[in-house]
Amino acid sequence: MPKVLLSDFKMKSLKAADKGKRYDLMDSDVRGFGVRVNDKCERVFIFYSRFPGSPAPQRRSIGEYPAMTLEDARKKAGGWRDLIKQGIDPKDQEEEARQKSEAEKRERVRGAADRRRKQFERVLVRYIAARRRDGIRKVQEDRNDFKRECLPGWRGKAVGDIQSADVMAVLEKINKRGATRQALNMAQKIGTFFNWCVDDELIAASPFRAKKVRTTIGEKVSRDRVLTDAEVKALWKATDGTTKGLGPVEAAVYRLLLLTGQRLNDIVQASWSEIDLDRKTLTVPAARFKSGRDHVVPLTDEAIEIIGKLPRFKKCNWLCSLDGEHPVTIGHKVKLRIDAAMLAAMREEDPDANLPAWVNHDIRRTVRTRLSELDVMDEVAEALIGHVPTALVRTYNQSDRLKVKRDALMRWEGSLGVLTGHGKASNVVAMPARA
Repeated sequence: MPKVLLSDFKMKSLKAADKGKRYDLMDSDVRGFGVRVNDKCERVFIFYSRFPGSPAPQRRSIGEYPAMTLEDARKKAGGWRDLIKQGIDPKDQEEEARQKSEAEKRERVRGAADRRRKQFERVLVRYIAARRRDGIRKVQEDRNDFKRECLPGWRGKAVGDIQSADVMAVLEKINKRGATRQALNMAQKIGTFFNWCVDDELIAASPFRAKKVRTTIGEKVSRDRVLTDAEVKALWKATDGTTKGLGPVEAAVYRLLLLTGQRLNDIVQASWSEIDLDRKTLTVPAARFKSGRDHVVPLTDEAIEIIGKLPRFKKCNWLCSLDGEHPVTIGHKVKLRIDAAMLAAMREEDPDANLPAWVNHDIRRTVRTRLSELDVMDEVAEALIGHVPTALVRTYNQSDRLKVKRDALMRWEGSLGVLTGHGKASNVVAMPARA
């Protein structure tokens, strides 16, 4: 085979072989290295040598010109020659390198997929789905809380990369806006979430530190806030439709809370199918009630009147809805407008009046307290607001106590009417004014 000093100029000037033929041109600089040219003038670098384990010399392709440069082809040929001297077949080494590269690529792909799988937002979706499957009552509330409080700062982070400092940053931010109890509630939810991650083998240990939360934010203290007469009157006034920024649906929710003493979610998540206008009842189904069984709430005439004025939407079963697609949300901004309107109403009668902090659940405690002041038996009052009875009572007493519960709420409605000046009932016993 002829030998020449291959150069880029020479490579470009090579002529095509005769039709159906090909020829080899060996390099005079690197032993065994050359180029093969076919009848289409395709130029392939070759290396001719006796490879380990081969009884005779072989010709192998190194690469195609110009995709591979002459310089790179010479280097590869030199590397092959060195391997052959060591008794190594370059083909075997290249196969090992290829397999290693593919394995590393698969590992990178698996690693990236695993990192995506463990991203907080993806884990949160699985966690909420598991909670919903297990019938956790406040799963939607949990989902909304995590999306609002945690997702902005934790999006894209693997759950294993979230540290105690990240948890405290979320809780301290909530606490700084004056929502200490909400911060403590969120702490409990975060702790439950990370315990689930440990159980699901997503992380080895939870970054949540209960002791750190207690020392930084505090501990939960049972609330005992009850609205005074002036505050109840102001709340009724604030929900009369004149409060700026407070729509009729939000106002209706607050009045229903005051008239029934039920939990906020039991009202805002109620549906029209749970209302029986003939029986004048709202039945909170066991699926979304804390005690795990249906809770029948009698509706007074005033409650029925409020419900009758709520907007109705086609194909929407939500009792309290603003858009016909979702239940109304009673959030922080709505509560701030209520507070401002209440304070303004109180200062109409007392310019120096103040409104101590209160939460929506305090309405429920207020109703329960007023029922006792109206001589409603504790057993009836507890049944009315849906507190869980003992296991024995739950097993043997399946009565919904509807008649006595209705009598109790009618008594409270009459008292509320006298207090707020919007109604009067002859069966109401006047109570001493509350401070």
